[in-house]
Amino acid sequence: MGIESVNRVCEDFKNNKKEITIGQKIKGHFVLTRPLQLIWFDIFASLAVFAIVAQHFPNAHYLFFMLAAITADAGACTLNDFGDLSCDSNSTESSRKLRPLPAGIISKRAAVTQAAMLYTIGLLITLYLGYYIFIAAFLLVMLSIQYSLKPLKMDGRPVVSQLFWVTFGLMYYLAVVAYLIKYEHVAMQNIYNGLYFLMTMVIFAGLAETLAKDLRDLENDRTGGKITTPVYFGVKPAVVGSFVFSMTGMIFWAIPFFTVWKTHGLIQFFIILIFILWSILCLGLCWSLFKKYSKINARKLHQGYILTFTYILAITFFAGVT
Repeated sequence: MGIESVNRVCEDFKNNKKEITIGQKIKGHFVLTRPLQLIWFDIFASLAVFAIVAQHFPNAHYLFFMLAAITADAGACTLNDFGDLSCDSNSTESSRKLRPLPAGIISKRAAVTQAAMLYTIGLLITLYLGYYIFIAAFLLVMLSIQYSLKPLKMDGRPVVSQLFWVTFGLMYYLAVVAYLIKYEHVAMQNIYNGLYFLMTMVIFAGLAETLAKDLRDLENDRTGGKITTPVYFGVKPAVVGSFVFSMTGMIFWAIPFFTVWKTHGLIQFFIILIFILWSILCLGLCWSLFKKYSKINARKLHQGYILTFTYILAITFFAGVT
């Protein structure tokens, strides 16, 4: 869909703003939380970290931690859409320009109120779980606010955006570890061994995947005035960085399953399979982007990261509980 078509659709929608129903508003509030991201990261990542450190299936009480993570991250996602309102309004993608805020389905005040409520619920749950868990969660919330809003607005700064996700991954891991120490009494050796997976999270998802996301959003960010890493340094350095970090993260993920942890042979087979398939796909897409930037290939690369990381989380979880 071209920019003219996108603008036409958005103008038609805004001209009919009076026809917005309560159902549409409810759906708009739900969309602001980015439910797929909550499933992909907060549920899968929480389960994977627990399983690989505790080496058994999570108990029912851990649902409180997962609920805190989901609600707080839903608040962060809502606030991020609020912070990206100007950029999304000028986007050439209908999926972004027709998001609840730029489309006028949800007001800015309603979005901020939703974010504040979700943040508060998440923090209250962590306070119930324990002080150290609350401290880690509070720092994560403060960090996520500065990611989306001024004065720092980290998602619009070169390199800083990637460093945010590295820090976020570290704090998230520490929050899970704080829970495991209090309620599961895990051995310190298990926590040290879990650092391999932490490195996978911060390098593969925190560095490589976010560079791919910025490559995908390159045109939108330029239009909206966001100076991300690819905008500042150029496409080629960002592509090379994404590929190098991707392979590094995969190595940190794969090696412990053959050296540190006692892993079933079938799981090792799937680890090798994912490693090989992703290496081929990532190399091909990165090489194409290195030669000539294409938004289509950038989108494929970013989607490939999301799907691959989902496989990584799932395999890590099953490896931990078996």
